[in-house]
Amino acid sequence: MKYFGTDGIRGIYGKGITEDLAYRAGRALAYVFGGRALVGRDTRASGPAIENALAAGIVSGGADVCLAGVLTTPAVSYLTGSRGCTFGVAVSASHNPPEYNGLKIFLPDGRKLTAGMESAVEYYTDNVPPRQHTVGLRTEWNGGGEEYAAMLAACVRAMAESSGRSYRLQGLRVLLDHGGGAGKDAAVGLFSGLGAEVRLLCEECRGECINVRCGALHPEAMCAVAGGYDLAAAFDGDADRLVVWSGRLLAGDEALYNLTRYPLGETVVGTVLTNSALERRLASRGMRLVRTDVGDRSISEVMRALGARLGGEPSGHFIVDGACGDGILSAAAIAVLAVTEGLHTFVCDRQVSCDLPIPHGAPPADRICDAERAARRLAERVVIRPSGTEPVLRIMAEGGDAEGAAAVVREMLS
Repeated sequence: MKYFGTDGIRGIYGKGITEDLAYRAGRALAYVFGGRALVGRDTRASGPAIENALAAGIVSGGADVCLAGVLTTPAVSYLTGSRGCTFGVAVSASHNPPEYNGLKIFLPDGRKLTAGMESAVEYYTDNVPPRQHTVGLRTEWNGGGEEYAAMLAACVRAMAESSGRSYRLQGLRVLLDHGGGAGKDAAVGLFSGLGAEVRLLCEECRGECINVRCGALHPEAMCAVAGGYDLAAAFDGDADRLVVWSGRLLAGDEALYNLTRYPLGETVVGTVLTNSALERRLASRGMRLVRTDVGDRSISEVMRALGARLGGEPSGHFIVDGACGDGILSAAAIAVLAVTEGLHTFVCDRQVSCDLPIPHGAPPADRICDAERAARRLAERVVIRPSGTEPVLRIMAEGGDAEGAAAVVREMLS
């Protein structure tokens, strides 16, 4: 793909993502999907400029657009369908630092575009679509946050009651780190509404420090002051990612395991990076883990095909009975477990992860295969994959001499 990576269109503002690209992508989306679009954005300084260019492209392509202001990506995913839109766009670069921005695109069922749909949008981004006879209508709407918050509260209550638990969080002291992003109001409102005693970390931090030394990408800031709380939760810039602290920092796979304590079926969808210890724990309960490629889109697609209701990845994207990862919903569901019975933990198998810069593109496939074979002589599992959001090669080795295996890969592919 020329523009789309593993999670939408993304890049450094002014280089990989520009107003011109946003305009052309908006026009292409309007031509391919038509109808009406819902657009939300995170808190980045470049957000309004990208949003305006995108909206201009959508209306020029003949579709209507509703600008919903600052919203989390999961909120855009949900509201696209609830508001009767034909597609939705979250203007966000998710976990990337402030200089990045991007476009995450959703269908009415809340799911992200398939690869075939992305190729169609790319074609009309570079090739002007046939002229439309009408120009779309641009409107603004400020009720998205309230509607999304009500949905979150209803989901938490339903999950708790389906498992015979109380959804009330009275007495639970919670620390929330919103990472300077879009999840601040929704997270505080949800936890406070459920009865928790909430403190917000870096309360005044917004888009200028999104994901910088805070949030899910840097949980050490939260951990440093979490000792006086029962639970702490950190989100990334668009709040689709979650990191949990409960006495110690939980691995992403431990958080996912706790979510299996709800009656969500016997199949859990993970990724090639999911720790093997989780797979064994699920098997001991008669459950199975199905692995797919990295990214919540891949997880969502496999969940849909299998009829699974829970999926997630170690980075902290958890999909609970839906189509899109939602850090705030997952955090509240885990908080219910914490206040009623306590959280379950386990020791993950040793994993070593590192990035290898590839400024000129990924090495040939045969070199990657040779490096993987060599590394597997040392480690039990090895995964080598190009990042879909940055010019790096992601390396993961698990079990055995994981450090040695990662070193072999770096040496062979440098």
